[in-house]
Amino acid sequence: MIDQGSAIALIPARAGSKRLPGKNTRAFFGHPMMAYGISAALNSKLFARVIVSSDDPAVGEISRWYGAEFMQRPPELATDTATLVDVARHVLDTLRGRGETPVTLCQIMPNCPLVRSEDLLDHWRLFHNENRKFQISVVRYRGVYPHWALAADAGCCGKWLFGKEYLVRSQELPHVFCPTGAIWLVRTEDFLAQGAFYGSPFHLAPIDANRGIDIDDAEDLALAEVLVHGLNARDGGPGLEPISRQCFLQVGAPRG
Repeated sequence: MIDQGSAIALIPARAGSKRLPGKNTRAFFGHPMMAYGISAALNSKLFARVIVSSDDPAVGEISRWYGAEFMQRPPELATDTATLVDVARHVLDTLRGRGETPVTLCQIMPNCPLVRSEDLLDHWRLFHNENRKFQISVVRYRGVYPHWALAADAGCCGKWLFGKEYLVRSQELPHVFCPTGAIWLVRTEDFLAQGAFYGSPFHLAPIDANRGIDIDDAEDLALAEVLVHGLNARDGGPGLEPISRQCFLQVGAPRG
């Protein structure tokens, strides 16, 4: 489906989550959370390399167990201030030092375990058929209308965050989207030139809101567990990407 060496998948998995400690290596339906993104990338057969970048040796053990390559990131990229752009640049620079220059980079966040290989294939086709340079996965807002957001002062007095111009019937509100870390695709040449995933111009690629969830805290985790059970019931099959390997948690002891 692709020319060998022309595309890589990158899963940035830094240790040290404060809101959900051990997030990337936490057990999620029998496997470490990050294993599902790795398996989705491998099962899609889109990528010459699936690379996990982390400062945590335990993440490296898990990555290799599930079939990905591990790239140790330097200490300066293991801080709270290091950006995803910095991490991706490091990976691309490292590959370039080995004589490899991928044309396309796909970033899959490890805290998006509901993403499936078919999602990657759909987004890949859209990215290439539309000849896009930057593409960000998004979900439609559902259940709430961000146009009606309220802010409160110290005395809990409210004000309309975006002004009263949006106080119209919900049917009249424009459709808006929320970015998700599930699937970000970029042309590496343009990414390096602009130093951004949201380069100019960037395009949106909607993903099933049930699959695009980012897990950042305990509340997100609880919702994701409910969604998996709901997808199982809705689709009559596994709500998660199939993983052929024995669970790492049964043979190793990943650290947080």
